[in-house]
Amino acid sequence: MFSDVVTISTSLRRDMHLLLVLSTLILIHQSHAEIRVNFCVLRCKDNHMREMDNEWSTDFTLPLLNLLRTTGNETAAYLKAKLICESNAELEICLNKCNKSQESAILLAGIKSWQDTCAHLDEVKAQFPCWRENGYELSQSCRVQTVNLKDSMQLFAKNQSQENIQNICSDYDKFSTCFTQEHGKLCGYRSEVLTGRMFHNNREAMFNMLKIRWSTLPPQCGYSHLRRDTYSSEKYAFFRNSQYVTLFTAYFTVFLVTWLY
Repeated sequence: MFSDVVTISTSLRRDMHLLLVLSTLILIHQSHAEIRVNFCVLRCKDNHMREMDNEWSTDFTLPLLNLLRTTGNETAAYLKAKLICESNAELEICLNKCNKSQESAILLAGIKSWQDTCAHLDEVKAQFPCWRENGYELSQSCRVQTVNLKDSMQLFAKNQSQENIQNICSDYDKFSTCFTQEHGKLCGYRSEVLTGRMFHNNREAMFNMLKIRWSTLPPQCGYSHLRRDTYSSEKYAFFRNSQYVTLFTAYFTVFLVTWLY
């Protein structure tokens, strides 16, 4: 029964995303208390996974940054992002045919976050040149924070205690702040705001997911820790009005049952 939990520490080294790992741990924890398989959701998830194979980043960088590194050019990354949007739309149709469940609800929430992003993908594409040029620096600049977050995930895999949940929240804040600031240093304010908003939405989805399993969360998991200067500036008005939502979040929510079965 607990073999899936044992393999999580090694899965952190595979081509998987941070949020995939966290969502998997939450649902494994759930499955120990409530053993059941939603075959409809499983089928939808498996079909989607086949289309999205090899999209994970071992260093937890933004998925589009990883796309730019792996494809080698901006046009290919943009076309791949459009395919992801199309695949998410197909997943939504599939899930809506399933009976309601926690798994399907979380997946659908993640897909919803993609809708605005896919509608404004050209705005994200404008950052591609700098992200491609500085891809290595952007992926390597926050190694300490990345390692600390991975360690927190491994501890959470072994013990889903409030203390370990607190560590994930705290380390995620440090991780996301570092990446956001580095995008600002290397690619300018607009990139910093865009990246910061991605992490903000991702954080909200992450800890809403935690709330599904735990009604009480540590104060470190509250929304008050977000950087007010980044999100309340007048320079940010263009971003709010465009209603961007995270590209990062979707990689967490649409694959939440990858290792559950």
